[in-house]
Amino acid sequence: MHDILHRLKQSKVVAIIRGIEPLQAQPLFEALAEGGIKLAEVTLNTPNALQIIHEMRGKYEGRMAVGAGTVLNANHADEALRAGAQFLISPNVDQGMIATALAHQVLPIPGALTPTEIVQAMNFGAPIVKLFPCSSFGPSYLKELKGPLSEVEILAVGGMTKDNAASYLEAGASSIGIGGSLVSLSEIQQGNYTSITKYAEQLMAAVNQ
Repeated sequence: MHDILHRLKQSKVVAIIRGIEPLQAQPLFEALAEGGIKLAEVTLNTPNALQIIHEMRGKYEGRMAVGAGTVLNANHADEALRAGAQFLISPNVDQGMIATALAHQVLPIPGALTPTEIVQAMNFGAPIVKLFPCSSFGPSYLKELKGPLSEVEILAVGGMTKDNAASYLEAGASSIGIGGSLVSLSEIQQGNYTSITKYAEQLMAAVNQ
């Protein structure tokens, strides 16, 4: 668990994968890896998500950490862990999800928006909290939260692009989660994986400048 958290803080980016087909997973993961992405989550509301997590965990062991997203409760957590998920991310704070992950020494990243939700997630044992949705409030909201909650590790998610990601890191996030602007379904459907690699490279350059 601590290794995954360290990798997340070091790489600063987790790719959010939603709505792909199983046959698209391998070329997509390869494109992301070539672009410098070290962590990727497959959301559980993706058809065949558990199959994709299991297969990509096996293929990218040591090269990319593979997690599950949209893990809403303990049952979801159990399913994702059996598939081999190395971390669990949710849009909500659910004590069962957090407890299940911690019991298996897997990193839970619950989603929260308000100070009360963030502190609740921390009290349940989450070592990092997903601030979601960020685009509705902007980096200034994150910066204000970090005033009284300076110790909390934040994964900023929602509306991230290569152009605004650095601003959330500067505001106090330790990492960002990025979906559609990086993992473009239109590019995937066209088989244009080189475009995804290029975007990933530009994103990684932006967050490490």
